[in-house]
Amino acid sequence: MTRRHAPSASAMRCLAGGLLAIMLPSLTAAAPPERTAMDARFQWDLTPMYADADAWGAHYRQLEALVSAWAGRKGSAGQSAASLLETLRLRDQLNIQIEKLSAFAMMRRDEDMRQAAPQALYQRAQTLAVQFEESSAWFQPELLAIPEERIRSWLREPGLEIYSHYFDDLWRTRKHVLTPREEELLAMAGKATEAAPDAFGLLSNTELRWRTVKNPAGEDQLITPPAFLQAMYSPDRRYRRDAFAALHDSYLDARRTLAATLAGAMHRDWFYAKARRYPTSLDRALDAENLPASVYHGLVRTVNEHRHLLHRFVALKQKALRLDDEVHFYDLYVDLVRGPERQYAFEEARQMVIEGIAPFGPEYAGVIRRAFDSQWIDVFENQGKRGGAYNMGTYLSPPYVLLNYKGTFNDVSTLAHELGHAAQSWFARENQPPAYAGYPMFTAEVASTAAEIVFKQSILDRTAAPGARAFLIHQMLEDMRQTVFRQTQFAEFDLAAHTMAERGDPMTADALMKVGREIYARYYGPDFVMDPGLEVECLRVPHYYRSYYVYRYANSYCAAAAIARRILRQEPGARDAWMQFLKTGNSRYAIDMLRDAGADMTTPRPIEEAMGLFKQWLDELDRLLADEALAPANTEGQAAENQR
Repeated sequence: MTRRHAPSASAMRCLAGGLLAIMLPSLTAAAPPERTAMDARFQWDLTPMYADADAWGAHYRQLEALVSAWAGRKGSAGQSAASLLETLRLRDQLNIQIEKLSAFAMMRRDEDMRQAAPQALYQRAQTLAVQFEESSAWFQPELLAIPEERIRSWLREPGLEIYSHYFDDLWRTRKHVLTPREEELLAMAGKATEAAPDAFGLLSNTELRWRTVKNPAGEDQLITPPAFLQAMYSPDRRYRRDAFAALHDSYLDARRTLAATLAGAMHRDWFYAKARRYPTSLDRALDAENLPASVYHGLVRTVNEHRHLLHRFVALKQKALRLDDEVHFYDLYVDLVRGPERQYAFEEARQMVIEGIAPFGPEYAGVIRRAFDSQWIDVFENQGKRGGAYNMGTYLSPPYVLLNYKGTFNDVSTLAHELGHAAQSWFARENQPPAYAGYPMFTAEVASTAAEIVFKQSILDRTAAPGARAFLIHQMLEDMRQTVFRQTQFAEFDLAAHTMAERGDPMTADALMKVGREIYARYYGPDFVMDPGLEVECLRVPHYYRSYYVYRYANSYCAAAAIARRILRQEPGARDAWMQFLKTGNSRYAIDMLRDAGADMTTPRPIEEAMGLFKQWLDELDRLLADEALAPANTEGQAAENQR
C-alpha cells in the first residue's frame, strides 16, 4: 500500500481497491477457524494505532472539526510565506491523519468481512475522506493563482524548501487543474464513481455462488478463489480440471453483472480523463507520475517480441507433465518436479526470509526482524478474512502485512514479497517528511519484487542438488510467467477495455470476453487450449478497477530483476543505491529514482534483460528435466486423464 500527495479521498480509493494482493493457495480442505479461537501472537497488533473503536471514534470527531477548519483556510495560502507554510503543513497533517483512520478501519474490516461494525467504520472513513477532498477543491487552483516567481522566492525560506518538488510537479500539470468549483464537483463525485469497484468487491468476495467438486481424497471441496489455486497446484489433473470448470462457471453465472461493474470502472476513468483535459485515460494515468508513454507501449511491444519463450515454456510443461493432448489453463501451475509436498512452519519461514534477504544488508534486515518481533504480520487464514496478501503502511503506524499463510514455498516467497513492501514503507516514512513519505505507484512493486527475487536467488545459489534446483528454477520461471507475461497480457486487455469505453463501444460480457480470448490465445501459443469459460477471467481481475495498474507489475519485475542482479553480484555502490531508493519516498519522480538504482525504464533494456534471464532459467530447467528421475509424479487422477 502506498501513500500519495493526492487528497485523502483519492488515497482512500487506493486503500479500497489498491491492495497489493496475491491470491495464495490453500493446502487443506478444512474450513479455517474463527478468529477468536486463534493464537493472538500470529495476529497483527493494531493497538499502536487505536486502543479500540471508541478511540477511533474520538479521532474521527477531531478530524471532522479539522476538515471544517481546513475549509476556512481558503484565500489565505498566498498572503505570505508563513501563511503558505501553515496551509501546507495543515494539509499534510490531515492527509496522514485521515490515512491512519482509513487504514485502521480497512484492516479491521479485512480481519472478518462478515462483521457489520468494521464495515460501518470503513464506510465512515470513506465519507470523511470524500468530505476532505471536497473541502480541498480550492487548494491547487489557489496555489496556481500565486505568481510562480513569488513562490520560488518563498521556497528558499526555512520550512518551505522541502516543497520544491511538489510545486515543480504542480506547475508541470497546471493545465489539468480546474477551477475551484469544478474541482469541488469532481471531489463530490468521488464516492459515486467508486460504486462499481465496491460492487465488484462485494460480489466477488461474498455473494458469488461457489460450486463444490470432489478433491483427490474424495471429499467435497467448495471451489472459492483460494481453493481454486490450491487445486491448480495439485498433481491430480481430474481435480484441476473440475476445479477450473467450477470456478469459471461461478463467474460465468454473474458475467453480465461483472461486465457492468467493469464497464463502470472504465467509464469512471474516461470521465476523469475528459474532465481534466486528457486525450485518453492512459494519458491521465501516466501523467500522474510524469511517465513517458514508452513505459507502457514499450513493455507490451518488447514482451510480445519474446512470446516465443512463453510458448516454449508451455511446451516444456506439456512434455514434463506427460500430457498427450495440448496444455490447458489448469496445467499451468502444477509443479514440474517430482517430490513430496513440503510444508514450512511459520518460524521456519521467518528464518528463511531473514537469511534470504541478507544481501540487502544489516539495516534492511533489522526492519524485517522488527516486523516479525512486533506483530506487524497477520499470518493465518480465519473465517471471513480477506483473501490474498498485502502491506498497509501509513505515516502514523507500522507497515502492517496481511497474509493467509498455509505453509507452501509460495507462501514463504509471498512473505518475502510483502515484507519488501513493508521495508519500503518504513524507510520512506523514517527518512521523508509527510509530504513525501509515500512512494510513487510506479515503484510500488519494485521493492517487493526485488525482495522476492533476492530471496529465491539466494536459496538457488546455495542449492546444488538437481531436483532442488529444478524446483526453484521452475518457481522463478512461474514468477516471471505470472508477473511479466501474464500481467502484460492483462495490460493489453486493460488498454483495450479503456479504448472501448472511450470510443463508446458496447461493453457487454460477450464483447469483453471476446477481446480477452483473442489476447489469451496469442500469448500462450499453439500448444495451449482455450477451454470454454476461460475468457471470463477478464471480468474477475480486481486490479482492472485501479486505472491502469497491472502494467506496473510487469515493469516492476523487470526493474527489480536488474537491481537485484547488481546487488547479488555485489557491484560497487549497488546496495547503497538500493537503500537510497527505498528512502527517497515521493521526493523525486519514479523514472529518475529507478534510473539511479540501476534500471532505466525509458528503454527496453531492463525488459530485454529479464527476457534473457527467463531464457537462461528455461534452458537449465529443460536440461534438468531431461533426467527421468525428476519427472513429476502421476496420481491416479493424472494417469486416468492422460489415458483419455
